[in-house]
Amino acid sequence: MQLYLIRHPRPSEASGKCYGREDLHVDTLSLESAALAVRAQIPRRALRDAEIFSSPSSRCLALAGELAAPREPIVAAELEELSFGSWEGKPWEAIPREQLDAWAADVWHYRPGGAESAAMLAERWNRWSRETRRSVAETAVAVTHAGVIRVALACAGRLSAGEWANAPIEFGAVYCIDLADRRVQGAAESDR
Repeated sequence: MQLYLIRHPRPSEASGKCYGREDLHVDTLSLESAALAVRAQIPRRALRDAEIFSSPSSRCLALAGELAAPREPIVAAELEELSFGSWEGKPWEAIPREQLDAWAADVWHYRPGGAESAAMLAERWNRWSRETRRSVAETAVAVTHAGVIRVALACAGRLSAGEWANAPIEFGAVYCIDLADRRVQGAAESDR
């Protein structure tokens, strides 16, 4: 089963800010530009026939709605970005250096802002990908976030243990993985 993972368009007012689950909106021009770019990267038939999933975040739902029209996207809470807890919405420079260093020292298990670790995000991802693999016949599209995409690529063996945490995932980027590949589940466990 082919799964196209798409990062949401660039949100408004996000520069220099730590945001994960904070609901930031996307302006119309960014949304239209991202939808056009995504349509150029996914075969028309695949996009037409695919189940379209989305994180509940409005920055994802807006793009998923454009891609799914006239259908509605299926909202999946498992596709939400990592929760940054007490760090949410703060400028990066306002987060204590020792906390950022602790996160950098153990990106897989550290819980930024006291909330959710990458390992916890991977559990969510693996749960969702197993269910999707069982319920979707051929193709699915998931509009989601950089953290989810990084974990998905790591679990698919597309990013090594040393590179997954810092891999650049551009706004509106599209990645395709095969969920039928047994490597998709659990490959990131080598980081533990």
